[in-house]
Amino acid sequence: MLESDDPSNLASFYCETLRMTQTIQGSLIMVEGAERKLLIGSGSSRKLGFGAYGFDSDAGLTQLRRSLESAGITLDESPSPLFSDHAFSLTDPENNRLVFGRSTAISNNSAMPARLQHLVVATDEMAPILDFYAGQLGFAITDRVEDETGDLRACFLNSDDEHHSFAFFKASEKRLDHHAYEAGEWSLIRDWADHLADLDVKIVWGPGRHGPGNNLFL
Repeated sequence: MLESDDPSNLASFYCETLRMTQTIQGSLIMVEGAERKLLIGSGSSRKLGFGAYGFDSDAGLTQLRRSLESAGITLDESPSPLFSDHAFSLTDPENNRLVFGRSTAISNNSAMPARLQHLVVATDEMAPILDFYAGQLGFAITDRVEDETGDLRACFLNSDDEHHSFAFFKASEKRLDHHAYEAGEWSLIRDWADHLADLDVKIVWGPGRHGPGNNLFL
């Protein structure tokens, strides 16, 4: 969930730019497209309200809950209206809230697919967040980016068979960095670039190829 001081305007941006439709979910606005759902709520602009990870089965979700409880991690109720009743949430050392739940139905129409795929935050303290995600939540480290002195500048982790579903970058402050959508193939990246150009939306980075993950992006 993204916070905004003008949720309606932000929702309109996603609907036009990422070809999504919007509905009201309680106090939140949900925007939805092919293989992607995003919640928008009132708050400070450019702030993460919470991130969410969906499970395909109740068994996997239950196993994670038991593991976290055994480790003494405090679990809270889920703030998301998009998961089943067994969903739960927690906060990381930097007060980012994550929600885990059973995935609900999601649109699979073929019109410009772009699956909501990963979340990235920025931090000025790398060690605590690395220990939490890799050491306590069980995310697997797939790539590390270090500077010439060996200082960790970025770390990529996964929770499934893809290269990364979460990452964090070294910065001067703690904040949301970005979330990303998976187009699936180069022709769709081209089509999205053409669509953005038609709307006069500037592409600030790419098209290019990531080092970590070796994937094409814009």
